[in-house]
Amino acid sequence: MKRKEIRRQFNLPEEVPILDVASENFKEEFAFNVWSTFSCSDYRNDRERPYNGQPQTSDGERGKTEVKGITFRDLQDCMIQGFLNASDDNDLAKLTFERNEEFKNTEYACKGTWRPQDVYKIKDDLDPLAVIQNALCFVEFYMGIFPNVPPLNLTPQK
Repeated sequence: MKRKEIRRQFNLPEEVPILDVASENFKEEFAFNVWSTFSCSDYRNDRERPYNGQPQTSDGERGKTEVKGITFRDLQDCMIQGFLNASDDNDLAKLTFERNEEFKNTEYACKGTWRPQDVYKIKDDLDPLAVIQNALCFVEFYMGIFPNVPPLNLTPQK
């Protein structure tokens, strides 16, 4: 696929603007470009915006998936696990992957599993986007579709 076709397919601009170092807004413009997802989500956050970001992100094809089959409590659990997994504390992050079937049909938690209040044990500064990305992966896991990533279409470069 040629560059123009790719740009048209993904609704990308024809030219990438060059930042002017002498501009009084350079720091803001630079930060915007560093954090860009190359989608309309860089500019808008209404629900009608297209999913034209990178396919493996929630701004791209992956983001079109509707959430089904989970409860609000499940969603809460996914958020908590997103926090724990995004922390620098390996012991807390490790708890999110422990699955002990022994206590599954009881009201008791087994030793070695996470609890909601474990988020208060996080001592480091968290990356908010890492929390969200991790939480979304747990939502996919709960829905039974993880990893919900579109197939790569690799074409050899000429």
